[in-house]
Amino acid sequence: WVYSRHFPLSDLYESLIFLSWSFSIIHKIFDFKNNQNHLSAITAPSAFFTQGFATSGF
Repeated sequence: WVYSRHFPLSDLYESLIFLSWSFSIIHKIFDFKNNQNHLSAITAPSAFFTQGFATSGF
């Protein structure tokens, strides 16, 4: 999406993959800043299930 100069939000698949990677990045940022955080309990499963739903084909 860097070369085409737009966010990958043109269809549901690209939107969910983008959301999943965003959850993963948020999870890693908070994981590095604080090893005992409760936000990881939300962001890690959210990334996992969003990725699963995006690739399932529903």
